[in-house]
Amino acid sequence: MSRPSPVAIAVGSVRRLLKEETTYRTELTNQEARLRRWESQGDGEDDEDTGNRAWAIKQEKQAIQETKAVFGPLREKLLGAVAGLEDLLSSKEAEQLSEDEVKEAREMIVRAKAG
Repeated sequence: MSRPSPVAIAVGSVRRLLKEETTYRTELTNQEARLRRWESQGDGEDDEDTGNRAWAIKQEKQAIQETKAVFGPLREKLLGAVAGLEDLLSSKEAEQLSEDEVKEAREMIVRAKAG
């Protein structure tokens, strides 16, 4: 089995980081939905239920902030991986790549920059 080219490795890195970003965005959406659900509940509850709900709301808000904090560093990693991929595509090594490899690399760059 032949070793993957540096471009194939870089494409895989960009793909993995895009998938990770998508996963975190999905998690953030789910967390915000849970928070809205917790905040909309509460009519006619006793003090213990109100305390539990307040605690759950606090925890969900903290989780949302922690998830949001991931996006900055993740985006930096992604842009770094894209820059590396672009450098590889402009190198002499790129001349030896198949048309499909170059196409896939360019698609990953577009997807990463669109996000």
